[in-house]
Amino acid sequence: MGNRPRIRKRVHAIRRAPDGSAFQKCSDSCGVMVPVALADMHECEAEAKNKVKKFKGVCQKPSVLKQSSYSDQVRSPFVFFMESFIKACKSGKRIDNDRKGFAAWKNMSNEEKQPYVLQAEKLYAAHQRALVEELTSMPVVDDEADSAMVGNTIATTKTLNAQIVQDMTA
Repeated sequence: MGNRPRIRKRVHAIRRAPDGSAFQKCSDSCGVMVPVALADMHECEAEAKNKVKKFKGVCQKPSVLKQSSYSDQVRSPFVFFMESFIKACKSGKRIDNDRKGFAAWKNMSNEEKQPYVLQAEKLYAAHQRALVEELTSMPVVDDEADSAMVGNTIATTKTLNAQIVQDMTA
């Protein structure tokens, strides 16, 4: 048992354009430089413009649920401070105002931060009330198939929603 001769792997040379580069100009009307290896997959822009557009579905505007405004979202006391600080400092660049505002917030005492903390807590409480109201007004949909497990899952879901509401109000 001697050593078997090594089998050589075939290595295919990279396809090249007539001038030796790996790119060639599209022979059609577009004249775009295309990699030689991908030339057969190239679609000219002229052909794409002439294609017939296919109908993709219903042409009506989708109904979008009305989202709450940015002012209704929970924000930190720092954000309230920065809003008032930027209104007060209208001169200078935005990044400089941000740096000065951050430094001022760091150097403020807890008593000076208190109005912003109260404002943030008030907004947080309003946000929590809105969430609780949304949970309680959510309709219960009974689209499940009738089986023994369906009643259990609906009861469990109602119980979980009630627990969530209690936790949020507490």
